[in-house]
Amino acid sequence: MFVAGLLAPDFVTSYDLYTGDEQWTEPIASGSSLSLMAGGDSLFFGQGGDDGESVSRAIATANGSEQWTSDVSSDRVIAALEAGLLVFYGSRDLIGVDAHTGEECWQKSLERGVWSTVLYADDTVVLNTGTDGDLLFLDAETGERRRETNVSRHFHPNEKDLNDGIRGRIVAGSERLFCHTFGGLLIALDAETGETDWVTPETHPEISGNTAPPGLEPAAFSSDALLVVNSDRTSESDSLHAIDPTTGREQWAFEPDADEDASVRSVAVAGETVFLLVMEELVLVDLASGDVLERHDFDDYVQSVTLVDGICLVATAEGIVAFENE
Repeated sequence: MFVAGLLAPDFVTSYDLYTGDEQWTEPIASGSSLSLMAGGDSLFFGQGGDDGESVSRAIATANGSEQWTSDVSSDRVIAALEAGLLVFYGSRDLIGVDAHTGEECWQKSLERGVWSTVLYADDTVVLNTGTDGDLLFLDAETGERRRETNVSRHFHPNEKDLNDGIRGRIVAGSERLFCHTFGGLLIALDAETGETDWVTPETHPEISGNTAPPGLEPAAFSSDALLVVNSDRTSESDSLHAIDPTTGREQWAFEPDADEDASVRSVAVAGETVFLLVMEELVLVDLASGDVLERHDFDDYVQSVTLVDGICLVATAEGIVAFENE
């Protein structure tokens, strides 16, 4: 397990996943928030260089020793490790870097900026480029365009009050890609053809003023269910829903106990159990039924939940708490 401070960290620390014992600490010069990405025997991150410019680094997970440093840097990275690459992207440029050596393999410039991305089937980079509904599919190994699709036919017809587009993250399933729109629709696309499989709800929600309606935001995927968070990003409580990934039909819904402002901060799934953070609480839910299995309260802010090798890691304002996932 690898940890860096939340704001302007000056070190990265490795801890034993099962005991929490510190293994090594590596000084860094980040100057900003730091995103860590582990793959194989390497840990990847960006930091400030000696000349003030940002660089990317790879260090060994075993002991923190230096593997390579590259001038290619961005805080937005796609780990296409099956193809042996890291894909860095900024507003309009993508650069593929060899994950083993740090050498640049390819570079591609786009006509529009990248809003969100997802890696599908380990070898295809999917890009949401702007508000026109375009999704581009690139070969991760070469950067070449494989195909593209457009979902603007599902955008809200009220263009006067809502500038619709793909909102937030895209989630990759085994055969489909899932995204949602500012207009309140959840869309499932065939990942091989880009064609729409299903859309829910069948009609657009009503718009109040110029505020986007509530929507089902994809959060996590298993072979049996797509997990989505229903939120209008106001003081109203969020809810978690399990959706059949092949039909779009709802299987169950979880409503937090709090009266208002109960936000679902993070969702993960392993086996038959869903792990979600609601306010200052970790809730375990049965994937098949939606029934609550366990609850764990925290005294401080909880930020994210991560599942690794049978261990559930919860990041809080005070540190990391580990639970064994039995």
